[in-house]
Amino acid sequence: MLFHVSWEFIDTSEEGQHRSLSILSKWQPPAGADFKAFYAFAGGGGGFAIIDADSAATLSRTTAPWTPWLRFTVNAIIPNEESAAIGAEAMAWRDSVS
Repeated sequence: MLFHVSWEFIDTSEEGQHRSLSILSKWQPPAGADFKAFYAFAGGGGGFAIIDADSAATLSRTTAPWTPWLRFTVNAIIPNEESAAIGAEAMAWRDSVS
């Protein structure tokens, strides 16, 4: 399942930045989490990733090490073509109801 995961820094202290970067240099995503994209915002306030995770538990294992420094927002995502097809199915069903 694909997830859009964005984060913002909640600890912007120099100590927090130092510690989180130190951990990042040694961190590996857990098994079952495949990063398709991994970006930082140019302004330095956070970033986002597109992660293919095999379960919600795997996604939780991916974000859990970072909670002292980051606040996450997680959304399941699907390809736009699939979303449009689902929307068309819903519209057809609503049109069938009299």
